[in-house]
Amino acid sequence: MKRLNSVIAVLVLVAGAAVAQPPPGLPPGGRFDMDDLTILLDLDAYQKGEVERVLTEQRAALRAAREERAAAEEGAAKEERPSREEMLARREQNRAELFGKLKNTLTEQQLTKLKILMEAGPGGRGPRGGSL
Repeated sequence: MKRLNSVIAVLVLVAGAAVAQPPPGLPPGGRFDMDDLTILLDLDAYQKGEVERVLTEQRAALRAAREERAAAEEGAAKEERPSREEMLARREQNRAELFGKLKNTLTEQQLTKLKILMEAGPGGRGPRGGSL
């Protein structure tokens, strides 16, 4: 009986560890680090540097725009939030700009892989449409 309890305890721990592991796809926070992207997209040193530069610039621009909107909301009466359609259009525009900047750096195959990675939702489930 004692042995059976030990086996059950081990199985519960293993099952708990398996559940705690993030599923394949985007890591928590929805972003890959550059080492992950380098491996997944098979980037060479030049491509890695360019992708990192473009992603850093895009994140900074998005952060600045978000802070600008927050400051405008504080200074004025609360404006209506953008509609879902407006937010999706903005996200698609940002995505198109990203791929436009990477078009001359990445191969078609690498761009396709990146599109697939960006479409995978948390845990690789369903469309996401977010950024890296």
